[in-house]
Amino acid sequence: MIDELLSRQDAEAILAPHLGALRGFLEQGWVDWHESVAAAPMLATSRATTRANMVYDRITFHAEAYFDAQNIPAVRKGQMLTVSLDDGRLILRFKKFRSRKLGTAGIPTQQRLEFELQQVVLDGTAATYIVAGYLPDELGIGLDVLAIACTYDGRVIWQIDLRDEGLAPVLPVRVDQPQGPPVRSTRPAAREEVEG
Repeated sequence: MIDELLSRQDAEAILAPHLGALRGFLEQGWVDWHESVAAAPMLATSRATTRANMVYDRITFHAEAYFDAQNIPAVRKGQMLTVSLDDGRLILRFKKFRSRKLGTAGIPTQQRLEFELQQVVLDGTAATYIVAGYLPDELGIGLDVLAIACTYDGRVIWQIDLRDEGLAPVLPVRVDQPQGPPVRSTRPAAREEVEG
């Protein structure tokens, strides 16, 4: 099935209207986690699995609301959210990456193995399965990786870096008024000559 996978360029064309939003879901899920820890400091001692589950829940909460508003199919089966783009040709999931190699962890269920080997065919259409994911830094304070990865049999076929500067959200710029005493010129103001 590897020969039927969408190329990075084709996938990027499908994802283009949503890349900024995908980055936003991942970042907001992480921010939501930190806000939860600030509100309940005992969460700071949670296991990494607990943190990953909470971040996932927040990421998919934001993603599901966004894709529902866009009338794009986002289906929850059990705890997993999948988003179907381009009439099912591109299937998106959200996960935490294990490392910078962009692999993911999970129980090797039949469904997971089919996804990893890109073997799921729906209604005769071969789909390309991708993961939008994040990787926390070593201290668990920030995020080292925000990316979309297409893997086949445990290796990355292509990836899209969501930290690309072209995807950065537009933020308002605060302009402070100058501080200190007003400065006035000691020169007399120029007089306009009146022609009469």
